[in-house]
Amino acid sequence: MSHRMAAGATGAVLICPIIPEMAVVFPNMPVTVTPIGLPGALLLPAMETTPTQIRDRLGLLADLACGFLESGQSGWSTKQVLSDDAQALGLDGFHCTTVGRVVIVEAHLPDGSNVTVTTCADALDLIDCGRSLRLHRLAARLRDAGDQAADRLDDLRQEVRDLRAAVAPWWAVTVGTTLLAFVIAMQLGVGWQAWVTASAVQVVTALAGQLLGRLHLPHLFTIAVQSSVAGAVATVLVKAGAVDPVGAAAAIAVNWLLLIPLPQIIGAMNDIIDADYLTAVTRTGSVAVTGLGITIGGALTFQLGELLHMEHPLLDELPGLPWYFALVFSALGAIGNALANGGWLKLLVPATVIGVITGAANQALSVAAGFNTLWANAGAAIVLGAVSMVMARRTGYPQHVFALMGITGALLPGIAVVSGILLQMGGQSGAAQFGSAATICVALGTGVAFGAFLTQRLLRLPAQP
Repeated sequence: MSHRMAAGATGAVLICPIIPEMAVVFPNMPVTVTPIGLPGALLLPAMETTPTQIRDRLGLLADLACGFLESGQSGWSTKQVLSDDAQALGLDGFHCTTVGRVVIVEAHLPDGSNVTVTTCADALDLIDCGRSLRLHRLAARLRDAGDQAADRLDDLRQEVRDLRAAVAPWWAVTVGTTLLAFVIAMQLGVGWQAWVTASAVQVVTALAGQLLGRLHLPHLFTIAVQSSVAGAVATVLVKAGAVDPVGAAAAIAVNWLLLIPLPQIIGAMNDIIDADYLTAVTRTGSVAVTGLGITIGGALTFQLGELLHMEHPLLDELPGLPWYFALVFSALGAIGNALANGGWLKLLVPATVIGVITGAANQALSVAAGFNTLWANAGAAIVLGAVSMVMARRTGYPQHVFALMGITGALLPGIAVVSGILLQMGGQSGAAQFGSAATICVALGTGVAFGAFLTQRLLRLPAQP
């Protein structure tokens, strides 16, 4: 009897003639009937996925998870994306665990035992808008392709590796952070010399960071050197008469704020909300190391100022900005952040919108409602978290991308840091001001995470990557 054979991934495929009376039915087994116009019928059981195939599929998902973490995504969001892809790839009992940079994925074997793949991300303190979006699109293709994707795992793993290796050009990052430093200095209400000084200091420290990165120095020493270089350059410019001490303090403050790993703070708060405490502790440790590096650089900067007998004027407060200027600078700051994090032209309009909305919320709370800086920034951060969640759904970019734009554009505690630097250089203690700045940074991360969580629950949005 002539016949054809076929087998599916689950159940079985029954290939039978078009004569209904000759069809064979097997109870308790999924069956697909395919008429072929030939006599007879043949039933083959589905081929089980082998342990090697399962391990290869887990390897792809582990590489994808590392790419997400290296682009600034939280561990919990990464798990959500991988779970959908694992289901499409036919992995039973899939589970993903992230502990800091470590990624552990596992699934069931046909005999009921488990197979585990462990790998490690290169970094957690970066956000790359373009790479994050491309990784999410790849994950969506993988989810839609399902079994077809399983047939080209090698190509997909290579694509993930290429995406992980792709980084924004250093000059583009430098241009973006320089624009960001310029705009943040403008928000502090100091003179134009301080704006230029902040930009110049940022360029020098960015180049120093590139050089130190090639030497593979530990993160603590890299931050200490960068913050020391910022202080030294600003001090030299003061002695040269290019800027006054207040402007130099503003330039130093801007640079130190930009060294703070805001993605880690936001991610840590998201991990705490998601009960991923181990990863939250790891991220917090990274923030603490950065803070220690800035402290070392600050101590060296203050010592240099004393050795050179610099003047240290004390100001009760820095001049403020009209609300309309604050909104303009908030938008420009968000645009600078988009460029610095690989967002390019596609993110310029969303960055402008998110910067204006965040700045408006902050101005409304601080000026109109009379809230102090801490509570005004925390309230604006909640608004930012909510808006960033909605914009992420409309644009396809991850939520944390928009959150970081809004924070750097409108909410960084620059005035507190400037005041602390001036007090410290004047022989007084700036600990209260530095403590206030640290508290504001924590409040920003908490507010953004809470706003995103609340919006997701109220609007019943699916989990945002």
